[in-house]
Amino acid sequence: MGIESFRRVPFILIKIIIPENMSCEKTMRYLIQCGHKQFLPYLKVLCTNRYCTEVKPETKSNPTLWRKPWAHKEGEWFSMFRLFAPEKGGSLEVIRILQNNINFSPQAIQKWIKKTKREASILDMKYIPERHDILGSNLAAAHFLVHRGAAIRFVGSTEWIKRQGDEYDLPNKYNPDYLVEAIDILDMKLYYEGFQNMTNLSSLQWLSLQNCVEVDDWFLDKISCEYQSSLEYLDIGNCVQVSHRGISALYRMSKLRTLKVHNIANSQMFQLACLMLEDIHPQLNIEGVTYLDSENQSV
Repeated sequence: MGIESFRRVPFILIKIIIPENMSCEKTMRYLIQCGHKQFLPYLKVLCTNRYCTEVKPETKSNPTLWRKPWAHKEGEWFSMFRLFAPEKGGSLEVIRILQNNINFSPQAIQKWIKKTKREASILDMKYIPERHDILGSNLAAAHFLVHRGAAIRFVGSTEWIKRQGDEYDLPNKYNPDYLVEAIDILDMKLYYEGFQNMTNLSSLQWLSLQNCVEVDDWFLDKISCEYQSSLEYLDIGNCVQVSHRGISALYRMSKLRTLKVHNIANSQMFQLACLMLEDIHPQLNIEGVTYLDSENQSV
């Protein structure tokens, strides 16, 4: 049983017999199978812009038209505020801030200022390959440290080099005779990200990180990997973020003779880590840790 349906195409009226309860897709297949070649040229398949691969006439002369910012495209709404619109879209940080409730309390502002200063300091310690290519690893590390307030000493010298005001005396080109032997961080804030500037120092034997509050377990693990075959003296006094895990990571340092851990943790796990480290390296002397309290000593 069938029904009669009429479809109007330009200038031609075609009569088609379509079975009942047939969808549009099945209808097209049915027409093709029936071989109605006389009206197939008049059937046009719709194509949306989303899936169309044909180049539009307006983009042929300017292939990069689609790259224009939305504020510069014709037909888009814009105002004087388009001057502040970013060329490559808004950053995820700005979007995240706009989605959250903005807190203007004094504590939140202080936290934001502290975070901003930390990010700026980390960015200032960014590793610069060109500096190492020109100066070499030792002089590049010396410039990096002395410029930020630390002091260094070269092999065969007893003089500590540190900044006097904004000036310091260091070679500005590669010299193989300058090998860093000792580093004293002093008042410098050294972050984990800045440690990349202190690599390949094969002659480093003395390192003081005293009062550097940014030193943590991850930092000590990096130090134990980088200086395991050269470092003999290490001072991590007042590095309050160090725990027994960081002490345990120093087992790689076979040449370490002196380790200072004043004013860090004094828990039983910390004491046990120091005992195990001294057991692995009998030549090591750890200063600043008390293994037995007064009650146990009296017993």
